[in-house]
Amino acid sequence: MEFIMRRVTLVLLAGVLVASAHATILIDDFTSGFASGSTTTAFYYDTAGSMLGSHRYVDHRFNANPLSRPISTDVNAATPGNMFIEAGSGVNGQVFVAWAGRVINAASSGPGALPRGNFDGLVPLNVTTEAGLQVDYINNDQSSTSIYVEMWDANFNVDALFFQPVAAGNGSYFAAFNNFVTVQGSNTDRNNIVGIAIGLGLPNGNDITLNRVALVPEPATMAILGLGLAALARRKRK
Repeated sequence: MEFIMRRVTLVLLAGVLVASAHATILIDDFTSGFASGSTTTAFYYDTAGSMLGSHRYVDHRFNANPLSRPISTDVNAATPGNMFIEAGSGVNGQVFVAWAGRVINAASSGPGALPRGNFDGLVPLNVTTEAGLQVDYINNDQSSTSIYVEMWDANFNVDALFFQPVAAGNGSYFAAFNNFVTVQGSNTDRNNIVGIAIGLGLPNGNDITLNRVALVPEPATMAILGLGLAALARRKRK
């Protein structure tokens, strides 16, 4: 009887941990909010969809553009699940993508870029059980591509991980929250995150396609789950 009760307890524990282990928060899989832009100067646009916060903000930034070639971004219904990002020959620039609710006190598109205060904010998001942010991508044509990640709270405290290189080809980039530094105000209140943004560094006419952006949970959760299931297996053998 004791063995049965222990096994039931372990099964219940495993079930609880499975739920915890799958606490990934999907930010955007680019299957909605179809919109595109192609510009040779700084420009932003906002689109609505089923992504986190119901809006996706995109802006194009240029450090140098001697040949007047465009940066192009595109999420379209013909190829859902992709955000195509392309910088023309000679372009040195960035594309920033933010999830922070809808644009307020500004047009939904226009020249330049918007500050954090021009968004109405996410429903406050608790990221304390998340290990970091993961970006899945394909067709990164150059190893000089890089990714920047930031998040901010309701008081506009901002934590960020500055541009880090992204491997060429297909893969996943993981930005661990324990590597973030404060870039504005004090440490963010991670129980109360209202904005998340990524920046793609495109220093040499780079192209990359994003497939998915998500917050992913602590790896330790999976480790605990594994221990529980292993203990259950040992009990069954006795």
